[in-house]
Amino acid sequence: MVWMLSSSMLNNTRLEGKGMDLKKAFGVAMKGEIEGRELYRAAADRTNDKKAKEVFMYLAEEEDRHFETLKAMYNSYSSEGKLKIPEMPRIVRFDDASSPIFSRDFKKRIGEKHFEMSALSLALRLENDSVQYYAKMAKESDNSGLKDFFNRLSQWEKDHYDAIYAEISYLEDEYYAENHFAPF
Repeated sequence: MVWMLSSSMLNNTRLEGKGMDLKKAFGVAMKGEIEGRELYRAAADRTNDKKAKEVFMYLAEEEDRHFETLKAMYNSYSSEGKLKIPEMPRIVRFDDASSPIFSRDFKKRIGEKHFEMSALSLALRLENDSVQYYAKMAKESDNSGLKDFFNRLSQWEKDHYDAIYAEISYLEDEYYAENHFAPF
């Protein structure tokens, strides 16, 4: 199913009178997706853990799909004055609930994995920012199609956030112990 909304239905490109320019909202969202994609690509390139490399590349591809969807919607709205909201099924799945990203062998060598732990921390922040931003856009829209679209994007990013949070929780005690420090 594809929603079609004309500019008159979108209250002249504002998110239903709340003062947020729809084009600006898409620009901010696309920038966030690019930042996430590039972080995940860099993490995939740098890690030597096979499972982590696969998952980071998968997450980079997810962010790229989000970007391409937003870009197509933005271009359609800019050129035709109509916003096409595509169906967006949730597709993120991780097979190992205790360690959705890294292999168990990785945990044994966690003390030397400063880059990967830093990448996870940055990714967690980026995903949280995206969750919050998309939730805000949904809240500010009175249009049911836009509200649903932004809520779905927020949930996609929340799925990423949950997987990354689970990974950090799985690794952090061992990481702190191996490096002889603890969080404050």
